[in-house]
Amino acid sequence: MSSLFSPPHDDPSAVNEASIIALEYAGMEKLKLVMAIMNSAFSPLYGESWNEHQCRSMLCLPGTQLMIANIEDESCGFAISRSLAGEEELLMIAVSPQHQGHGIGIALLERLLDDAVRNGVSAVFLEVRSNNPAQNLYQRLGFEKIGTRPAYYTGDNKEKFDAITYKKQL
Repeated sequence: MSSLFSPPHDDPSAVNEASIIALEYAGMEKLKLVMAIMNSAFSPLYGESWNEHQCRSMLCLPGTQLMIANIEDESCGFAISRSLAGEEELLMIAVSPQHQGHGIGIALLERLLDDAVRNGVSAVFLEVRSNNPAQNLYQRLGFEKIGTRPAYYTGDNKEKFDAITYKKQL
């Protein structure tokens, strides 16, 4: 199933209005693409990105979904989530650096939330590094901070960062 999204008109950094973000669910056949986006989007400083084996293992779990974002014919982002026991967890989301700040992450998350509501999910959870600017996006979409894992991530200078857990009640 695929859908089309226009970037938000009130966001000055959004992709130009002629661009349409196409979202599609995919499977293991898109693993190489996911790895390319992930490797470009995540800094190796924090150890947040997954390797191909980890990705493959997650995509094989029951209830796991992979959504790909495309602009024109270029894949530019993805989200991996898992639905279990009436809840959804956003396991990984990434947008290629040249497309960040253009509404792609919003489109992926809004679709994930819409689908979760349609599937009777009661809440969506995610976890993020405390100094990750993506927190602004999560809060904008109604996620609330519910917990902290102190010193979960280590930066390049052995600096420690908390993992912040967010929840959106549906």
